Amino acid sequence: MAHRGDDSLYDTLGGSNDDEFSYGNNNIGNRSSGNDTNGTPSVKRKVGSGSSDAGAALLSASASHTTLGTTDEQAPLHTSRLRRIGQWFDPGYPPAIKFIMGNEACERFSFYGLKAILAIYLHKYLLFSEDRSTFIIHAWIFVAYSFTVVGGYISDTWLGKFKTIIYVSLVYCLGSLTLSLTALPGATGDPPHWWGAALGLGLVAFGTGGIKPCVASFVGDQFVKGQEHLLPSVFAIFYFCINLGSLFSTILTPLLREYASYTVAFGVPAGLLLFATFVFFIGQYTYRKVPPGGSAINMMVGAIFAAIKGRFAARKTGERRDKFLDYAIPKYDKQFLDDVRSVLGVFKVFIPLPVFWSLFDQHSSRWVFQADDMNREVGFGIKLEPDQIPTLNPLLLLAMIPIFNKLVYPGLSKIGINLKPLMRMTIGMALAVASFIASGLIELWLQESYLHVAWQLPQYVLLAAGEIMVSITGLELAYSQAPASMKGIVMASWSLTTAFGNLLVAAIAEVELFGDQAIEFFFYAGLMAVFIVIFLLFCRGFKYKDPDALLDSAEPETTEKP
Repeated sequence: MAHRGDDSLYDTLGGSNDDEFSYGNNNIGNRSSGNDTNGTPSVKRKVGSGSSDAGAALLSASASHTTLGTTDEQAPLHTSRLRRIGQWFDPGYPPAIKFIMGNEACERFSFYGLKAILAIYLHKYLLFSEDRSTFIIHAWIFVAYSFTVVGGYISDTWLGKFKTIIYVSLVYCLGSLTLSLTALPGATGDPPHWWGAALGLGLVAFGTGGIKPCVASFVGDQFVKGQEHLLPSVFAIFYFCINLGSLFSTILTPLLREYASYTVAFGVPAGLLLFATFVFFIGQYTYRKVPPGGSAINMMVGAIFAAIKGRFAARKTGERRDKFLDYAIPKYDKQFLDDVRSVLGVFKVFIPLPVFWSLFDQHSSRWVFQADDMNREVGFGIKLEPDQIPTLNPLLLLAMIPIFNKLVYPGLSKIGINLKPLMRMTIGMALAVASFIASGLIELWLQESYLHVAWQLPQYVLLAAGEIMVSITGLELAYSQAPASMKGIVMASWSLTTAFGNLLVAAIAEVELFGDQAIEFFFYAGLMAVFIVIFLLFCRGFKYKDPDALLDSAEPETTEKP
């Protein structure tokens, strides 16, 4: 992702050029109420909806920006013992970081551990059909990602990040414990009733969605001027914690499900979530806490409605303005309206994303059921569980991301092939199409013979490569093309594309549109191909804006085709 220098990265993370911060003498300088060098107000938070997952961790750190009128609420750091505790993590990091990282690793273990066994739990324990189980999983993911907007709004306008994370995490813990306790034999009747799963999943959806937009940006809040050089490494650790939690949970919880019980398999992630909340809570006296401000989403929607109202009023007077949003002047200033226009332009990039995520997230539902019908013996008496196979996704990502960054992209550049962001996304979506063609072919072969689960490897490789080229590239492109005051809205909208993609899968599964699973896989491949064409048509002649100019509120553009 292109950005200005260390100062601009620091500014987008919420710091102010006027900050003074010393852990040694507890000198917390008051932040000025003016604007910083890139035109972003520099005191309290103004925007705040974040991103969803590991790929957006670094980008979502600037999901909120500062506004005028208050100063930071900073807990005293007079206790030397707390400072000493922080030294084992890294002498240069703020003491708060270790608490946040510990919380993130445990929380991600809990979420992905629960998600790993959900398909088998619904199908084989609660006795839902594969179609109904698929509907429930993707409807749940839809609700969870939709709640990111709610969590960001609560944080920005009411509670602030710290209180939002604490309070919502308690709801999250309650949901996880509900899933574990209602999985006890006889707890909901015999055969088991679905009400326990419904209640637990609902609470978990609110919890995980509510804290998503807060945690990564809360990491950014802990850094002040002079610590800019630590940001790349701290977010590398943040990314590592996410993947560490997800990797171990997707390996362990299916084993707990198979060799212990569903209660234990849900209970271990629930226990780690309680521990994560406790770890985050005990670090409260080390945190820099930015008080809530206002929501840029409200301002953006208000500007659009003001323009509609102004347009109708102008008809009576015969007044004409060059652009539609100009009718919101003078209620909203021109610079803000230009920012809104920029964001609406960025949304073109999001057009195919719901369909892409509808394909991608089926690796935790339909592909698990496919693996359940395959030979999973790997030798030495070891048999893989079907819900362990999706572990391939984080493993492949960890292996392939450096390969793409260090070999694939530089290698293509050396032979004169410089893939522009939109072309990378197009190729990534084409790889997703290929992955579902592969899964459809396997489904056809399964109707005739008993295949080994290793045949699923190509579809996982293709999907992981597609994710790298679509998700990482798309996030960086959308983020870099959005003005500083609107990056939070971009991150919130990114999460919503995942939500609507899962809603599509849930709807198709619920109406049982296809009687043959192979045909359904081919349908998704064809749908993605159609949206690739739509994407290319909408983004034809896309104008890449200089990210530096966006930070400086300038408007130079270069036109390139995808």
